[in-house]
Amino acid sequence: MQVTEVEYIVQWAEDNRSYEQKYKEQMCFHMCELFGVSHINCGMMETYSVEHTAQKLKELCGRAGSLVIGVEPMPYSGIPNVKRAWEIVKASECENAKIILDSWHWLRANQLIDLCVLEGIPADKIVSVQINDVYERAYAENVLRDESMHDRLAPGTGCGDTAAFCRMLKEKGVQPRAFGVEVISDSILARGVEEAARFNFENTKKCWKVPGRRF
Repeated sequence: MQVTEVEYIVQWAEDNRSYEQKYKEQMCFHMCELFGVSHINCGMMETYSVEHTAQKLKELCGRAGSLVIGVEPMPYSGIPNVKRAWEIVKASECENAKIILDSWHWLRANQLIDLCVLEGIPADKIVSVQINDVYERAYAENVLRDESMHDRLAPGTGCGDTAAFCRMLKEKGVQPRAFGVEVISDSILARGVEEAARFNFENTKKCWKVPGRRF
């Protein structure tokens, strides 16, 4: 099994980062070297201005050297949507600053599955893609992260139209370094690891069966 992505650097926009966060950052760099991975998934729960966040992203990208830093927009975070993510990445002016897209976060941020949402963003600025699916009704806003961490659906089994999400990215010309299935689900995992893997694999394959929808 090949490792294709390393995560997770957080609190990188803080003015005074803790020893633990600095150590975790170095561990992520080391893991990339150890496993031959070229990018790191980074999130940010805190909310700062675009200017402040872009400067801190620039500093992180400098520390990362040749590694790509992928920021992942999440609706309950300080980078809630693709628009904000691109504003920050663009303002950082770093070649190794890019974006990670997750279909669950995309839909829960109330973004249309439409190329207009990606307008102005170069396809090569999207470094990684994660797919899954969502229920028709979202959790309440103050507990939305709980849904993200416990109650996602397998690709194609909800109301999010995972195949359309993939087709949109293909039409955009996105060629991600990593393409993953991220189904964080207590109920699916309760079936056992082997059954959970089979279930997610089989449903993901269904999203590929329509011509033109595969990367």
